[in-house]
Amino acid sequence: MIRFLATVLGLLALAVALVGFAARHLTISAHPALVLAAAAPYLAVAAPAAVLLLAMGRRRVLTLLAVLLTAASAWVYLPRYLGPSTPPQAGVDVRVLTTNLGMGRADPPALVALARDTADVVAVQEMTQSAADGLSAAGMDAVFPHRVILPAPLASGIGLWSRHPIVQSGRIDGYALPMVGARIRIPGVAVDTTVLSVHLAAPWPQPIDQWLYDIAAFPATLDEMGRAAGAGAVIVAGDFNATADMEPFRRLLQHGYADASTEAGAGLARTYPARGRWPAVIGIDHVLVRNCTAVAARTVVVPGADHRGLLAAVNVPVDMTAS
Repeated sequence: MIRFLATVLGLLALAVALVGFAARHLTISAHPALVLAAAAPYLAVAAPAAVLLLAMGRRRVLTLLAVLLTAASAWVYLPRYLGPSTPPQAGVDVRVLTTNLGMGRADPPALVALARDTADVVAVQEMTQSAADGLSAAGMDAVFPHRVILPAPLASGIGLWSRHPIVQSGRIDGYALPMVGARIRIPGVAVDTTVLSVHLAAPWPQPIDQWLYDIAAFPATLDEMGRAAGAGAVIVAGDFNATADMEPFRRLLQHGYADASTEAGAGLARTYPARGRWPAVIGIDHVLVRNCTAVAARTVVVPGADHRGLLAAVNVPVDMTAS
């Protein structure tokens, strides 16, 4: 009886793990595939459970299959916790903080205090006019004297603040929500660094179509920014409304970019939903880097917001010709 029960439970665990592994490679066209891909890291935990249960049931072939699936899952997820494999070039560390303000509800003094102590560049999304005014009143402009901001109602506002001079900036249209980009002059770095604050459409609970359009179109913007930057570093920070286990997100990394959280060994870097001190569930906020290296990354609490912030330390090479 014990062997039979272990076999049944082991088969169920194996099926769950197989679904989770397959979900990472699904073509996402509807909400069910989206939810499965977001849940993939949690479903993967069923693979080692299946090994134990099927071994208890003395199912050798099935146990071997579960072992192989466990190894495949480890190959996918363990690198996210290992950090850089090679030391970065000689460069300047730039601390980048990105946070969704939750339709402007983040607490301005708390965010300014957090940014003052941890960041050199701050990218924000869902910045209303009242949020922009509150941040300025709380001292954001004094700490970060260079900015390009587009406040707007509800989720449409976006912005960048920088300690270093912004020498060029512009708005990026063609998406559900506007984005902003800037060239930032970092002392000691030969070529100006391109920084974007981005916000792709939300796929849930509304229809998924606009998100599908945005994330399919975004590689062209990444390519364009990469070409314009030349040898210069590119840092793309914001709310992608996608996890690293979603196949459309991984396509973004085929254009010379790396996910800072993965590169720095920050694990799943879960940022949403944020409920006080409770842990978030999924990582949909990201920092992408090109011609530079993420050396550290972690999530931070932003009081009042419905996302945790993501803080990444990015090493920008001094001699960009060596990148």
